[in-house]
Amino acid sequence: MRLQFFMRPCWCRLGYAWEITIKEGGWGLDELLRSKSAIINGITNGIDIEEWNSPADKHLASQYSLEDISGKAECKAALQKELGLPIRPDVHLIGFIGRLYYQKGLDIIQAGLPELMTDDVQMVMLGSGYQDVEKWMSRAEANYPEKFRDWVRFSVLVAHRITAGCDILLMPSRFEPCGLN
Repeated sequence: MRLQFFMRPCWCRLGYAWEITIKEGGWGLDELLRSKSAIINGITNGIDIEEWNSPADKHLASQYSLEDISGKAECKAALQKELGLPIRPDVHLIGFIGRLYYQKGLDIIQAGLPELMTDDVQMVMLGSGYQDVEKWMSRAEANYPEKFRDWVRFSVLVAHRITAGCDILLMPSRFEPCGLN
């Protein structure tokens, strides 16, 4: 196997450089990669602070900052309205943004959703991936019409609005090859 002769691999983040050396993350190459762990490296991930800049984000209903978070309530109300959820400032709005794959911990969300929906909360999930998860999201919306919304496709615009409008961002990743959100 020619891969045995690589010089100095650099992966998308430091944690991923380790994750590819375990069975779940190595996809059959974990043993080889473990043998080369002394030369495996990763880079530090970050965000685009120009695009993900809430005081200047044109995708949002209102801008806000650490110094003035008053616009966050308007973002939440606008998101609830856009999703067709009751506009309730008193309820926690939970958001998930991501690919709908095992590594994202979706089985944890699926297992916990029935109990979570007994609380006075609302939830939105944005993403695409495994069709069985997409179908589960649609069923969850049908089962909890006043509390749950699915957005089965990816939209950067909606990702901005969910990030700004939600009180809680849910990120139950099992392992994460390039950042959380």
